[in-house]
Amino acid sequence: MKYIITGATSFLGLELIDYLLREGHEVVAVCRPQSSALTNIPLGVEVVLADMSEYGGLYRDVPEADVWVNLAWEGTGHDGRNQEEVQQANVVNTIAAMFGADKMGCRLFVEAGSQAEYGTVLTPISEATPCNPFSAYGKAKLEVCRRLSELSSELGIKYLHLRIFSLFGEGDHPWTLVMSSLDKMLRNEAVDLSPCTQHWDFLYMKDAVRQMASLCDYALTSKDFRSEVYNIASGDSRPLKDFVERMKALTGSESELNYGAVTPQYVVSLQPDMSKTQAVVGRLCEYSFDDVINRMIEKLRNDKGK
Repeated sequence: MKYIITGATSFLGLELIDYLLREGHEVVAVCRPQSSALTNIPLGVEVVLADMSEYGGLYRDVPEADVWVNLAWEGTGHDGRNQEEVQQANVVNTIAAMFGADKMGCRLFVEAGSQAEYGTVLTPISEATPCNPFSAYGKAKLEVCRRLSELSSELGIKYLHLRIFSLFGEGDHPWTLVMSSLDKMLRNEAVDLSPCTQHWDFLYMKDAVRQMASLCDYALTSKDFRSEVYNIASGDSRPLKDFVERMKALTGSESELNYGAVTPQYVVSLQPDMSKTQAVVGRLCEYSFDDVINRMIEKLRNDKGK
């Protein structure tokens, strides 16, 4: 099977490339020309340089492919998530990507959606839960879901929209809750936190790409599959404070945990209902939260020792 992955140098993209290669698939990695992570692409993978605005014409560089997985998106950081112009450009460019996929002869287009599409939901979240996003980012992702679902029907391409919850693992961004907390805990520094009373769900990157690949296989082989939304998460939903306390215990830290020192603008609670995804992929996770935190601790300590 030939996969084209846009946004290939992202945290998720690199992990997905490794998984697909191990499974014997051919991969074309599409990266921004100015990307500083091009050297992270494995040897033997075809690399195409293109910005999102050029995705509609990628069929000229890649005449044929079976599956297009779009992980590219501008304005994913804190500052960009509410920039309407940036987010709407993402919508336009992603729609153009599906037209490009059609010209390549792709049978399946996969979009990396987000739990942000649901908005603030304090109860279990299934794919049927009404979406009320509050950020421009969440609204744009939801618009892409709706528009591509309609367009896929017109073009005759299957469409898989993955609502990804909270990913973590080695090499994550230093500003994330897990990475920043672990770094401070390893130095026994105080950690300022929100009250951490909301539920959360952490999914290891390796488990995430396995779920994604399994859903792609299902979409391609199922005769009845046309356009579907699936949650991507671990299903291990607990109060966020429980995860923080586990990190402190696993690091053996003496850090003071200052709950309530930070007041978030929006309180997001993640309780994904994973029954639909689990019916396809079977076991959701091969790694527990503790397994992954221990791996991250080891990497942080090794990095500091260099």
